[in-house]
Amino acid sequence: MKISKHTHPRYIVWLKYFLFLSTIVLLLDLIYIDFVKYPHSGSVVSKVLDILFLILLWSISTLISAYFFGQNITVTDDGLLVEFLWKDLFVPWDKIMEIKPAYGFLGNSQNTKIHVVLTNALTPFHRCFGVIYGLSLKPAFIIYSTISEYESLVETIKSHIQIS
Repeated sequence: MKISKHTHPRYIVWLKYFLFLSTIVLLLDLIYIDFVKYPHSGSVVSKVLDILFLILLWSISTLISAYFFGQNITVTDDGLLVEFLWKDLFVPWDKIMEIKPAYGFLGNSQNTKIHVVLTNALTPFHRCFGVIYGLSLKPAFIIYSTISEYESLVETIKSHIQIS
């Protein structure tokens, strides 16, 4: 049963969708230019190959930031539902190991309002967040202060960790 849903403000949600759509449009435009508009010109492909590689890297980083820095979280009786690529991943309370202030690029423990939740129940990709922001090899997700009822969510997670 759902207890509470914690979402980000509308501007973050719209920014996430805008970044995703702009990346898709940019990649489709490059494919059109390379294979439809100039299909037999080998020199065009060789000239834009380095640019295509840079744009591909930018696109991947944009997609990652669009879908991992604005995760909505739902609290249930049995655990948390963490949004991941339009799906909710279930994280049982007993699989949450620790919640702590984020390190890495986000700041230090003295002045940060961003928390990282270390768990054993997410995808292998979430290990990147554990390594970068939690200084751990465990999978993790990030709770930003822009999420609704931020303090309540952090306290709920802390209380469930102390119980188990």
